[in-house]
Amino acid sequence: DYSDEDYALTLGQLMEDPFVGSETRTNEDENEDFYLLSENNDDESRLSDVCDDSIDACPLYPDANISIGAFMLLIAIFCSKYNLIGDGIQQLLQIIALALPSGHNLCTTLHAFKMYFKNLKNPLVKHHYCAQCLAYCSSNNTVCPVCTKVMDKSNKRYFLEIPIENQLKNLFAQKGFYDRLQDRHKKKFNGIYEDIYHGTLYRNLFDNDGPLSSLDNLSFVLNTDGAPVFKSSKVSIWPIYLVINELPYKLRMRKENMILAALWFGNQKPAMGTFLKPLKKSFDVLHSGIICSSPERGEFNCKCYLLAATADLPARSLLCNSVQFNGKFGCWKCTQPGETAAVGKGHAHVFPFQIIDPKGPCRTADSVEKDADKTVKNYREKVRNPIVQGVKGPSWISYFPGFHCVQGIAIDYMHGVLLGVQKLLLTLWFSPKHKAKCFSVSTKTDTISSRLERIRPTLDITRLPRSIADMKYWKASEYRSFLLFYGAPVLHGILDHERFNHYLCLINAIHILLGHGSSERDIDRAERMLMNFCGKFEDLYSRSFMTLNMHQLVHLADGVRCLGPLYTHSCFPFEDKNGIVLKMIRGTQNIDNQIITGISFIQKIPELKQRFIEPDSVMESLCNEIENPYSVQRTEKIGDDTYILGAVKKRRLTDTEFNSMCAFTGNVICNNTVDSFMRLEKRSYLIYGLDYGRMIKRDNSTVMYKVRDELKFGSVCWFCKLTEPHLKTPIAFLQELSCPCFDTNSNILSVNKTNNLTVVKVSDIILMCMLVEVDQKLFICKFPNKLECD
Repeated sequence: DYSDEDYALTLGQLMEDPFVGSETRTNEDENEDFYLLSENNDDESRLSDVCDDSIDACPLYPDANISIGAFMLLIAIFCSKYNLIGDGIQQLLQIIALALPSGHNLCTTLHAFKMYFKNLKNPLVKHHYCAQCLAYCSSNNTVCPVCTKVMDKSNKRYFLEIPIENQLKNLFAQKGFYDRLQDRHKKKFNGIYEDIYHGTLYRNLFDNDGPLSSLDNLSFVLNTDGAPVFKSSKVSIWPIYLVINELPYKLRMRKENMILAALWFGNQKPAMGTFLKPLKKSFDVLHSGIICSSPERGEFNCKCYLLAATADLPARSLLCNSVQFNGKFGCWKCTQPGETAAVGKGHAHVFPFQIIDPKGPCRTADSVEKDADKTVKNYREKVRNPIVQGVKGPSWISYFPGFHCVQGIAIDYMHGVLLGVQKLLLTLWFSPKHKAKCFSVSTKTDTISSRLERIRPTLDITRLPRSIADMKYWKASEYRSFLLFYGAPVLHGILDHERFNHYLCLINAIHILLGHGSSERDIDRAERMLMNFCGKFEDLYSRSFMTLNMHQLVHLADGVRCLGPLYTHSCFPFEDKNGIVLKMIRGTQNIDNQIITGISFIQKIPELKQRFIEPDSVMESLCNEIENPYSVQRTEKIGDDTYILGAVKKRRLTDTEFNSMCAFTGNVICNNTVDSFMRLEKRSYLIYGLDYGRMIKRDNSTVMYKVRDELKFGSVCWFCKLTEPHLKTPIAFLQELSCPCFDTNSNILSVNKTNNLTVVKVSDIILMCMLVEVDQKLFICKFPNKLECD
């Protein structure tokens, strides 16, 4: 918090050149941890990106069929995967050395191991700031230029920058990386929203030969948020991540393809005017273009753009330099002021639904700039309430070249819808403190919990359902599963008819906005459902619960129109990466070095693999098994993007199965013994037959398939490879599920079991669904997309 004078000075500081005094970061202390990979030697302060290829190519021992480089890479991946610390690494090396013949070239000390990987570090830049006012300071400053405090060791702090330019060049140097960026050119916009490319912000830079129509240029989504390091202190880390939009979704969210641009560490939240200065300078350079080199493209000029930023509400207010979510004018999309409402013994700021113009008045980049200017003027003139329409002053992110400071700030559905609205609804329904309210169903808590715990989700859902009593421990992914899959089935017959239908509006709308391939018409329909949900919420519950999260629902459809489906700018993948970063911290010493070196190592693994590991080799398989120990192994390819998983065994058909087979083939088959298998991968779906005995708590058998242009549902029992001379195709035996009220627009459908065993071609299976059984009633739940992971 600044005084009026300090605030004005800080605004002036924002306008000055913030990059004077930055310095290259080298290790100042040695830490016996795997992630601190270089030593404190003066002749090593310059960190090279070039390995000694002659040493790397040497055999591990005389006549060995594995090189030093390949072996060291395998060991490093193993240590990283299983979080081995310094002593563990050294002991592992010594154990392996005992089994090697004399004359081997394997290092046996932690020091030598770290020295081998010293080249993995990207050059780091240290930026200083004042611990009192958080203003940016040159490394040569003896006093803070804003608050004039003496800049001694007790008052001088720093944060780290990992230059984006170097990271981009390293990524482009990888074989195949450039080609993977061209996925966007295969997805022309035709009114269907499949990815961030189809949002208006991207299309504005792509259409009519815009800069992003060039094969060489890139765009980013930025994220930042605080993550506590220790439970016993206020110390937290604030990383800034960048995701490359042009990579296919699954690839762009991998940890090795994300860019860690900066890291703030300490017991204070970052001052974004200070924290974003180096990043702003980097984007000024990237906007003009940098020279990169790719094995496929050669040298080229790459221009980069910041397309969007996503964060939770507290971090968003820091990025935008706006009031908090519980303040007047707290919405960043419109200038509705909201009002104060009584909540229990206290008060909260709420945003009642406006029947006329529920989304307006809309903010624009121009209006935000004018409000910031007015705020600065008010501070200079010492106006009593200087903040104008929630804008506390200039936002540094608004000065990024080409960035739209309103449309480019995404609404994150993970925090807003799941941890916001869905969690609120569950609290209203089941919390004892609301038991006297007409909307409470807290007496049915045990019934709901029992229903939840009997659900058998698919393997796509990471966590098994937990009871309502454990709700305070639920993660965001569990609220997502409840909203999209469990909520409607388990609440059927519990909520009254009006509130149940009201809840269905939210479910169906989020399904559409998360969908991979929703149309303009679908999004309009989702927006109407959300307007209906928000419009009726006050009458069905209370005005006092119309929080900013609830209000943001009216802007959610516009967010999809601007930035594509909700999952493309969700915080889910960034939360996961924060967990990875925190695992790199082994102790309280040199935390910044531990994290940065670990991230650099992760980003370097693909390059090392290309140098040391041959494609389709035993070593490549071993690398994949170490990194993904639970991945399913493919056995045989039997169609386009279709693979058998597991063993193929002989099976004798029962009379019912034999008759179903004959009905399918149109002939009496020659042999009633067939080649059968239980598991299949089709595109991104893993389908497990009901006869697969190891699936106890999960069910991956339910599919939607097409027969003569008619869509049907069924539960796969097992699969078969037909070897009849006139028909050679993989087929599935499945139990039909009848759907008396089928509606292509509905994402949750009621179905009934039948005794019909039918046979369909595997190629006629369209998608996999989730079957939810509640008190002997069955519901089919569709997945909105198969790209987003828990």
